[in-house]
Amino acid sequence: MRTPKPLPLSKLYKACRAGDFKFEDTRQIAPLDTFIGQQRAEEALEFATSVNRKGYNLFAVGHAGLGKRTMLKRFLEKTAEQMQPPADWLYLQDFSNVRKPWAVSLPCGQGQAFKEDLQELLLDLKQAIPAAFDNEGFFERAEKIKDHFADQQSTALKALAEEGGELGLKLVLQTPGGYSFVPADQDDQPMDAGEFAKLDDELRRDFREKIEKMEKKLRLALRELAQLEKQSRQEQLKLNEEVTDDAIQEGLQSIREKYADFARIQEYLEALYQDIQDNVALFLEDEDDESEAVASVSPDKRIPTRYQVNLLVSHADRDHAPVIEESMPTHNNLVGHIENVTYQGTVATDFTLIRPGALHKANGGFLLLDAERLLGHPYAWEGLKLALRTGTLRIDTLERQLSVSGSVSLEPDPIPLKCTVALMGDYELLHALQDQDPEFVELFKVVAEFETEMPRTPANTKLYTRLIASMAAREALLPFTPSAVMRVVEEASRMADHQNKLSLNAADLNHLLREADYRARRAASDRVEADHLREALAARRRRAGRYPEQVLESIEEDFIMIATQGEKVGQVNGLTVVGSHDFLHGQPSRITARVHYGQGEVLDIERSVHLGGSMHSKGVMILTGYLCGLFGAEDTLPLDASIVFEQSYGGVDGDSASLGELICLLSAMSDLPIAQSRAVTGSINQMGEVQPIGGVNEKIEGFFEVCQLRGLDGTQGVIIPQQNVTQLMLREEVREAVEAGQFHIWAVSQVEEAVQLLLDKPAGQLTEKGEWPKNSVYGKIAARLDHLREKDSDKDSEKSSDDSGDKKTSKD
Repeated sequence: MRTPKPLPLSKLYKACRAGDFKFEDTRQIAPLDTFIGQQRAEEALEFATSVNRKGYNLFAVGHAGLGKRTMLKRFLEKTAEQMQPPADWLYLQDFSNVRKPWAVSLPCGQGQAFKEDLQELLLDLKQAIPAAFDNEGFFERAEKIKDHFADQQSTALKALAEEGGELGLKLVLQTPGGYSFVPADQDDQPMDAGEFAKLDDELRRDFREKIEKMEKKLRLALRELAQLEKQSRQEQLKLNEEVTDDAIQEGLQSIREKYADFARIQEYLEALYQDIQDNVALFLEDEDDESEAVASVSPDKRIPTRYQVNLLVSHADRDHAPVIEESMPTHNNLVGHIENVTYQGTVATDFTLIRPGALHKANGGFLLLDAERLLGHPYAWEGLKLALRTGTLRIDTLERQLSVSGSVSLEPDPIPLKCTVALMGDYELLHALQDQDPEFVELFKVVAEFETEMPRTPANTKLYTRLIASMAAREALLPFTPSAVMRVVEEASRMADHQNKLSLNAADLNHLLREADYRARRAASDRVEADHLREALAARRRRAGRYPEQVLESIEEDFIMIATQGEKVGQVNGLTVVGSHDFLHGQPSRITARVHYGQGEVLDIERSVHLGGSMHSKGVMILTGYLCGLFGAEDTLPLDASIVFEQSYGGVDGDSASLGELICLLSAMSDLPIAQSRAVTGSINQMGEVQPIGGVNEKIEGFFEVCQLRGLDGTQGVIIPQQNVTQLMLREEVREAVEAGQFHIWAVSQVEEAVQLLLDKPAGQLTEKGEWPKNSVYGKIAARLDHLREKDSDKDSEKSSDDSGDKKTSKD
């Protein structure tokens, strides 16, 4: 097999062409007015916002930093601009059942108008009703009613008194018994008990009979007087109603006519009229029927709370549908709540203390929520699902829903819900909801997936340039020159880990632009140049470089043992990646292998001590399968092997070292040394094909830094999978070393190619006789295995002979 040649410089980095960036700076670039690279997500958004059906809510999924929230909000706002603003919703007192306030809908803007109209009417009544009762006409009519009853009462009692007088009785007023008859003395005065007792028995009996007779007539008269008093009160009430009606009707009629098209308002105004008639004292005596605690928080203390309007939500200040983002999605903030007030130990509430939630504010439009925050608040997710499932908004206390409180509260009318909810989250959260909550799939039927990258085509590069210009303008950054934009585009390919792709991570891009702007301003430049981008990237590496520098220092002092020169049997330089999500660093690791007589088992020491992850263990099993396929197809391998990452204390996972581990085993089995000036990364399958890995740029750069520290000698380099070549976007210092012939990068697609590069011998190919060439790596391994098998066979023969001899002796 032909020895692979080092990759040319042109394969290590994809630079932008200056001819594609013909402008002076980004001020000449039109700002971006659309999504880029998110056609799939945009199609899902359009579908979710267009289908007017229950359950077609949206879950926007993608990795952090993609700008999901910004793009989603921008799309929803653009859609909302084509929609009419929704109706106003207000709560009004139900005078027949104060626990169940009415929910009333009015066209957008008319809710506030109705509130002001009713407020004006009631304030007028506060003046007009007392004035109507405080005039001579009312007093004369009221006095006439009172006098008429008094005359009737006087006439009736006078007639009874006269009739009793003829019988020698006197009508007197006793307290608390009322009127009664008593015997009269010689002077026509009521006889006291002592005088009455001195009378003879017959005379006393005669008086008692007369008194009993007159008492019956008195009782009949008093009953008639009670009816007359009732009639008098009714006449007074009728008079009050007439006076109140005269004060109310003109203003009330005006409101009735203005809101004639709204049956619920007409019904309320009729109930309002009757309640004012029944409670006119509220306007006459400056009293109300509410507690001091509730009155202290009333919107307008001049008006009795029962007659106020709770304008729950209004979009009068909008000319389109709302887009609401709730950053604190608690249960109350989502579905609304009823406030209570406490005054001197008394807890009270009323319909004016009903407060809207985000769903009320977004009703008729769109609600944007962060799914992780939503699920982090108790009962918020259940409250949201209940509203979406029933299509109504029920404002109720959480204590009532949980049945932990028996206190009396309000039961406001539910409000119909027509709102598209958009949740934002990552894939892990999406899959958890889909697996664990059956209602989720029914309520959120549309999933919008946001891409992390897009193809690096000429058209997309122009869009990306507009994106950079838009970010610079929005952040008030210095304008970027063409060379700076080119450098940003190239860095975007590096962030995407692909020469032909561009990263769509808006957070990282914004961070880079801001730091480049900072470097330019610090240099007193009026524009951002490519050098400022280089300084920003270098500064970022310095800030995150504490651990990499410590590793390099440990390698230099041989605390971490990494060889970059010479040859060793059963030892290879593997490559790993460490770091956080925003900064990754490549680090070489020594992999060693030892073989010994055995049964063909490969011991993964990392797994045995629970430092190896499942993916790493899988890689070791795959290379074991490959070895068995090569050398143990017809017989058991008479060798056992152990393999380990030396000086690894924090755990190892991933299968990207399986190619290096295989080479290490082949070296130990063939007793051929591995060139320590070269590192290798790549995974393999059981067919010996090399598979791509992640973090290829960081891995190459990590080994380069070690070689640079020790001194480049022109023999060092890294072996990578062929498929990873398109991902190469190496730093400038690495490319310069390659160009000078001081460092090399090889790409391989088969295990045999890596074997030849690292062991400096061909792996070997089976001849027509099914034998490996003797001077090949596989040939040396096969010869060793055959030798061990022969030893096994000789031992078995000796053992068999010994066993036969023992049996014969025993027989004799």
